[in-house]
Amino acid sequence: MARKHATIERPTEEQLLELVQGKAASIGRLYLEAHRLVLQTLPDVVYVVDCDDAVISYGVRQYGYDGWGLAALSPHTKWVNLYFMRGTDLDDPLGILEGQGKRMRHVKLRSLEELEKQRNAIGALLREASRLNSGSSTA
Repeated sequence: MARKHATIERPTEEQLLELVQGKAASIGRLYLEAHRLVLQTLPDVVYVVDCDDAVISYGVRQYGYDGWGLAALSPHTKWVNLYFMRGTDLDDPLGILEGQGKRMRHVKLRSLEELEKQRNAIGALLREASRLNSGSSTA
């Protein structure tokens, strides 16, 4: 049986920053700002962070343990990815979604400026993903 990672439900920004303290400060700021965008767009979304890798899962409990959720935010060394679990079902008129998976797609964010430039498009993707997952727990 696989070991479950420690998680924090509805972590504070301070807790999130602590989890990414080994990353560049610019990645920590980008990670937090992307998280804020998710919460501004979907204020009632259920979310949990994996304490081992700082991946925030939105829509249901931790990805892979209790379901697929609607999105996940993952900090990397030089960028932050916002994953959409049903990304192939989303309308992406600006073509910001990347990936080759069977269903999942992601938006790769390399800077705060890039996030700001794509803010409206990402918000639209989040709202559509939420509608697609209306059967999932989002409140």
